[in-house]
Amino acid sequence: MLRMKRKNISMQLIIFVVLCVCCCLVTPIWLTSTRAAQPPQQPYYVVDAYQTPGVVYKIVNRKPRVFFRRRSGTITSIALCRGQLYFCSVNDKRIYQSIGKGERVVFDHTTYVRDIAVDSYGNLYFSEASSSRGNGKIYKLTPRTDKLGPKDRFNLLEEEKPISVYLKNVDGFWAGDFTFDARDNLYLSTGDRTPSFIYKVPKEGDRYCSPKSVYKETKGAIKGIAMEPINPNLAYYADWGHAIYKLDVRNLRRSVEFSGNIAKSKNPHLSDIAFDVRIRSKK
Repeated sequence: MLRMKRKNISMQLIIFVVLCVCCCLVTPIWLTSTRAAQPPQQPYYVVDAYQTPGVVYKIVNRKPRVFFRRRSGTITSIALCRGQLYFCSVNDKRIYQSIGKGERVVFDHTTYVRDIAVDSYGNLYFSEASSSRGNGKIYKLTPRTDKLGPKDRFNLLEEEKPISVYLKNVDGFWAGDFTFDARDNLYLSTGDRTPSFIYKVPKEGDRYCSPKSVYKETKGAIKGIAMEPINPNLAYYADWGHAIYKLDVRNLRRSVEFSGNIAKSKNPHLSDIAFDVRIRSKK
């Protein structure tokens, strides 16, 4: 009788150990499949306005690497469409296109170009602004980026009026920073000042409405801004320092997406961020 009890206890222990081993083997597989189901982080591109010569960094999973380096001169603002980089520099009237390790001028303006961005159809836009001294404007260029030949230049789309940014609608200050979401709604960020704001300018048909404030930051600047292509509710912005923030414009939850001195300078100034725009259709 005693031997039978001992045998039963031994069998129970063996079954318990086997079940524990099975759980240990199955659990990691379940966790792995759950993590794999999460969408990968979208790569994005950033630039430090004070770095000379200017460098554009591509950040994947919070790890930056050099994407493009100028031979001379700074880079303040960037825009990408289907892998093609466009950029401009502070107090410069030109827009440039990267060509391998070099560059070429693709547009000359009559005054300083402050920021550039590409909409979902591949149209390139640029802004002119004087901060608090006057209203700003956003111009559309032609042809589309995918139609620009290797020796072509952009021209102003004269039949379309520029988008006006009235200072009375943006707390009296706008340094020219803007972007578009995947639905081509326009977003404005205040620039290098505190407090700083993000404004949404909804698009109705071919017309842009009045700006509506969606976020206020009382402790830092909101310089360059970009909307995530897959999720148009996620805004990313540079803080004119060493950080990139991610903001959900629906619930205003903010998190640090990247923090670091990528330019290895004593005074970092991350000035712009951009996603690589994929043209959705012809227009």
